[in-house]
Amino acid sequence: MCKRNWSAYNESLIERGHILMDIGFIKSQRRELTNMNKKKVGRPFLYPDSYVEFLAFIKIAFSISYRTVQGIVRGLAEYIRMDEIHFTQLRRRIKKMCTNVRDIYNNSIGKSITLVVDASGLTTSNKGHYIEDKWKKERREYLKLHIAVDVKSKQIILFRVTKGTIHDSKKFVPMIKEISKNNNITKVYADKAYDSKTNFNLLDKMHIEPVISIRNNASGRTRKCKSRNELVHLIQNIGYEKYKQLKNTGQRWIAKVVFSSLKRVLREHLLSRKFTMQKVETTLKIMLYNRYISL
Repeated sequence: MCKRNWSAYNESLIERGHILMDIGFIKSQRRELTNMNKKKVGRPFLYPDSYVEFLAFIKIAFSISYRTVQGIVRGLAEYIRMDEIHFTQLRRRIKKMCTNVRDIYNNSIGKSITLVVDASGLTTSNKGHYIEDKWKKERREYLKLHIAVDVKSKQIILFRVTKGTIHDSKKFVPMIKEISKNNNITKVYADKAYDSKTNFNLLDKMHIEPVISIRNNASGRTRKCKSRNELVHLIQNIGYEKYKQLKNTGQRWIAKVVFSSLKRVLREHLLSRKFTMQKVETTLKIMLYNRYISL
């Protein structure tokens, strides 16, 4: 049985606090503002991006409101050189920062990677199940988070946020295409929700090995999907247990572990009420999660 290195684990938990309270932007904010305002038309920036990012991570880590964040800054400003920012401006800056985020995992660019694709729900309410069942008659609302995880680093490379009614498989093709622009994808793991001819044909066209769980009643005579037929025949010939060992399908659980860690450390419910800001809040959670996991 593998033993955990508790010394390293304890140190990683300590470093999480260091990440949250990194106020190095204070030393570099003048230089950063100068670069940000260079050739800028209109009102100049008063607060550097690193400062806004610091406050955004504080908000997400402790699951607090924008007003509370402003109050924290007001308290800190009495002891260190930190400008107070109004909560409405903070909200606008965080929204702009997350809207412009294109790559939440910079280390993945140009590398050969193996992916695990999966989806899970995020709640839009922090009420208990009893309150929901007792007083709220309509169906409980939730969002769906679709992720692509790098097997080696356990970090989230790409994600999409949709309404809860969107099927898991709908975001598979656009996510794989987006990641393949800057990376060499060698293999993709996914569960039975992604068992479709469209997904198999895409991976076959891009020369990516598919390790997608096949439905129990799958037919090996599906037209225009050679790669899926081959997997079905393989399972029929050697049995599903040997197939799992051959393809190492247990790697799919990496995505489950990522969801578990993300929801346990940064909570699964969202404070935001509008869909646009819910996507912003989810982006911040994933950015902070990737920083934590990289320690």
